[in-house]
Amino acid sequence: MLKFFRKHARGWFMLAFMAIIIFVFVLYFGTDRGSQTARAIAIIDGTAITEGEYYNEYSKMMDMAKAQYGSELTAEMIRLMNLKQTAYDSLLNRQIIIAKAADLKIQVTDDELLNAITGMPALQTDGAFDRQKYNQVLRYNKMTDEDFQNSQRINLAANKIELIIREGVKVADAEILDLYAMQTQEMNLEFVKIAAADIARGISPSDDELEKHLQANRVNFMVPAQFKVKYFFFSNAAYAPATFDEEQMLDYYNRTRSNYQTAEGKPLPLSAVRGKIIAQMGEAVGKQSAFAAAKKAHDTIYQDDNFDEYAAANQLKIHTADFFPLSAPPTPLAGIGDLNRHLLDLQKNEMSRVLTANNGFFLIIVTDKKESHAPLLKDVKNDIRKHFVESRSIRLAEDEATSILERLKSGEMLNKVAQEKGLKISETGFFPPGSEIPFLGSPPNAVEMLIPLSLNNPYAAEPLNIPGGYAVIKLKGLSRLDIKDFEEKKFLYQKILTNIKREEAMRSWLEGNKQAMMKEKRLKINRNVEDL
Repeated sequence: MLKFFRKHARGWFMLAFMAIIIFVFVLYFGTDRGSQTARAIAIIDGTAITEGEYYNEYSKMMDMAKAQYGSELTAEMIRLMNLKQTAYDSLLNRQIIIAKAADLKIQVTDDELLNAITGMPALQTDGAFDRQKYNQVLRYNKMTDEDFQNSQRINLAANKIELIIREGVKVADAEILDLYAMQTQEMNLEFVKIAAADIARGISPSDDELEKHLQANRVNFMVPAQFKVKYFFFSNAAYAPATFDEEQMLDYYNRTRSNYQTAEGKPLPLSAVRGKIIAQMGEAVGKQSAFAAAKKAHDTIYQDDNFDEYAAANQLKIHTADFFPLSAPPTPLAGIGDLNRHLLDLQKNEMSRVLTANNGFFLIIVTDKKESHAPLLKDVKNDIRKHFVESRSIRLAEDEATSILERLKSGEMLNKVAQEKGLKISETGFFPPGSEIPFLGSPPNAVEMLIPLSLNNPYAAEPLNIPGGYAVIKLKGLSRLDIKDFEEKKFLYQKILTNIKREEAMRSWLEGNKQAMMKEKRLKINRNVEDL
């Protein structure tokens, strides 16, 4: 539990509140057990959880997040909330609770149901049950009165189960202080860097080593497929009329006049927007005409196999492009949507369908093709040598850092080992522990590596992988805790810590029952959230 808090030391408050909000939403306005005709993602005791229910649940949670945070809701916040997994789990967990409530013969009386619904703060006005709000909730969740009451019976049964599980959850003062420390206490690190570039100077691979390295890493050095093409380009602009008659322009103006207004909202006359209308109509007609010309050319050439003859007969210019890889198409072709897929589908001398770009349409014929292949060492020797030296030096830097760390953990002094190795000892200065470490950047798993550090256990479990090498870190000091501030905020930390520990206890209970029900073949999962 404390590992969880340390890991999310700087961001867990926001996530905790998000989780609580989502939980309350699901508790009060849970999913409608609708039609069972859709393909089931899971079946529990014969009851299907459908794909439609999943998407409905996810949509509700997303709407709730948007309503809660508005314009402040970012893609990163959505990723952290992991709403897809939450929606999936809520449906599965709800049905597990229903099954266990039946096993335990837990009953909910009509009086309990009535008191629960009329007592919901979200359904009250000035402390009294508001039927209008109740109906609004039903409409928003697309539920009938019966559906809502059935869902609340499930929730009340779940509450009774949760009370049994959560009654035993206790929070010690030491845990609260530990959580406060993780939020507020800063640390200062000493560190030494082992730079791969220093080690690289002593690496001189033989040709045999380079050949073996190429074979082991050939996928990284494959020469990509290349294409040689010829093509027609049907430009939208080339097929756009220079002008239109008054009747056409007037008709277009009348259909779109709401688009032509002054800053005060007054309509602009046709004479004031004539040029703009001609440009817009020309763009639309030009696009239609260009596509029609491209389609006609495609169908004719496809039937008669006469690309060059069609060009001559219709005065079309044949453009060509010499061999190019898919990663670097010629500029005129770069605007074609999904060009790579279209070219990969074509064989030599085969013509594409009409391909769309922003400024027109293309017909392409692959005149020659070089398949992807592994290179010979002599052709990529410099690249292979560079890759060999870089990978070997990084590995040796890690080995050296690991060796140093083992010596320090055995009792040797950092300054002695650093002096022997010719390494400089640096300090980060005090900083709040998180993913970024001053002067060391954002090493992978940095937070997890900082979690266990204490003055009695100052060394990380392994070296830090930093840009250009590795670092060995040692906790040098921790900032003093503000006990007065802690006492002022203790109740808040205790409340949130209690809620999260209770949620963890509930999740553990649910996971245990989920595994047991799968073993007993009462639960069958057909699709995981990754498949939806």
